[in-house]
Amino acid sequence: MNRKFIVLFLVVAAFFSACKKEDFAYEDAFNRSYKTWLDFKASSGDNYRYVVTGATWAGSAWETTITVKSGVVMQRDFRYTRFNDVWRPETGWTLNEVDEILVAFEKSAHALTEQEKDSFLVQLEWSETEEELDADAHAQSPAGALLTLDDIYDTARTVWLENRSDATVSFDAKNNGMLSSAGFVPDNCADDCFSGIHIRSIEAI
Repeated sequence: MNRKFIVLFLVVAAFFSACKKEDFAYEDAFNRSYKTWLDFKASSGDNYRYVVTGATWAGSAWETTITVKSGVVMQRDFRYTRFNDVWRPETGWTLNEVDEILVAFEKSAHALTEQEKDSFLVQLEWSETEEELDADAHAQSPAGALLTLDDIYDTARTVWLENRSDATVSFDAKNNGMLSSAGFVPDNCADDCFSGIHIRSIEAI
């Protein structure tokens, strides 16, 4: 009798374990990726850089490179790779592209002064080093936030991958097992609705 009871108990326990709802979406995949991140963190001495990407349906795209040393963000480099369907040359943005952008906005190339064009040019591509890092300095820019990968994994677990009944949640770990995408898109939302992060690459330095 005791043996039958034990077998029944194990069957019931296994059933409820299998039916247990994940604390957050993609929990198992996340945990595997998080372990890979911890191994990478140890092997790199917590020194690395990663590239965050973003885009909008209106014809712009951008990337932000975050450099981390000893677990602290030390540098942020931002650039538009495309602005309003004007592509960044391999050698970098120039005033020629600013004039193209003005034309795309149906404005005359003479609509801005040279000083105003220079100011616009600076917004297309910039860098912040350790002494210049400021979360508010480029508040109007779509640049990636000043986050370490520890911060990103924590935000993914507690915010982006939260189980939601009104949104589609997604997660990928295509950076050699480390996080490449995490976030959600609310139901019935048409354009630029993704909340989360896309990471194109992660490398030790």
